Amino acid sequence: MAFIVFEGGEGTGKSTQMRLLGEWLGSKNVQCVRTREPGGTPLAEEVRALFKAVPAHGDIPTPQTELLLVMAARAQHVRKNIEPSLNSGSWVLCDRFLDSSYVYQGIRAGVAKSDIDTVAEIALGKVFPDLTLVLHVSRDEARKRVTSRGNAAADRLDSENEAVHDVISEGFLRLLREQTPWFRGKVPLRVFVDASGTVAEIQDRVRLIVSQNFGISL
Repeated sequence: MAFIVFEGGEGTGKSTQMRLLGEWLGSKNVQCVRTREPGGTPLAEEVRALFKAVPAHGDIPTPQTELLLVMAARAQHVRKNIEPSLNSGSWVLCDRFLDSSYVYQGIRAGVAKSDIDTVAEIALGKVFPDLTLVLHVSRDEARKRVTSRGNAAADRLDSENEAVHDVISEGFLRLLREQTPWFRGKVPLRVFVDASGTVAEIQDRVRLIVSQNFGISL
């Protein structure tokens, strides 16, 4: 079993690459569970909708509220989906995990890393990824992909300005470059993935990394 996380800014193609990796692993007779954050259980998906919504009342969540919402969803996700799946012998592929909190609520919104760590230790317990794939693409390509979705205005985070998206994209590279530790000082294995080019080209890079780290033949 293995727990693999896909991280990166908006428009890097995480969801597509995770789906394709899951299909490839399935062809190798590897049982996989694909999931996402915030979300991954019915209750956590309801929290996700609240977290991502553009509220009509204008009461935008503070950075601390964002953190607590996403950590509440994560605690549910870990205990109701990720842990049981891993314990049953399945691989788990997850679109975003704790590094997204360090970037979105920490680097982007200014919440202290020590505060994120305090809540994260409660939410995650002993769950730790075996591999984190950090997808990165140019600003122009990311913007084109996000725009092509056609629903950016309905998503509070996707609709933020380009300067904020640059901060987010650089934030993931910063975690990778500085080997930022999680709570209790453990550093996850993070690997850079060039997310430019065709979907197939990117998937080939992802499969190569997974093959090299887990001994799965290409």
